[in-house]
Amino acid sequence: MFSGLPSERISRIGVAEFIGAAATLVAGTLLLRRAGLSYLERPYSYYFFFPGVAALFTSGWLVFRIVRRGEYPWVFGLAAIALPLFQPSVAPYTVRFRVVVAIRDLALISTAVLFVARSIRRADELERRVHVQAVSWSYIAIVLALVSYAMFEDVLPPLHATWVASALLASWMVAWAYESARYQR
Repeated sequence: MFSGLPSERISRIGVAEFIGAAATLVAGTLLLRRAGLSYLERPYSYYFFFPGVAALFTSGWLVFRIVRRGEYPWVFGLAAIALPLFQPSVAPYTVRFRVVVAIRDLALISTAVLFVARSIRRADELERRVHVQAVSWSYIAIVLALVSYAMFEDVLPPLHATWVASALLASWMVAWAYESARYQR
């Protein structure tokens, strides 16, 4: 597509849309959380609610444009940004609620696995090789980080699974960009 970029799957428009989607995702989430914290003050909470919803719609529209062009690696970067924003529900954990949440999570994970399989199946041999090397480097980096965390667990804050998953996706994206640039030269 454009010269000077790491892969055929990355365009300058994709980079700009990724940055915009990431910024509006974070802004929308924080604004909606702020609106939820001030829900008792009705008029005051609307100042945060409607801009938060607008930011999330903008983020969704930008993600749709990224996916429509087939620049799938940016979606993994957005997932790495979105995972730490996810907070478990404060609803009571009854058996029925846990079953509903488990079904929802299985549906989301299944969709993600199908999405990854579809994007890799459509890639050519060089792109597949880049993905495999990037995943290998990211797993090595995360395993080293987890072993280091285990050694210093007493002095570090508790580790959340969403942080690990986010770090795995972020390190995969960085390794993918590096490997793509290396093969581009």
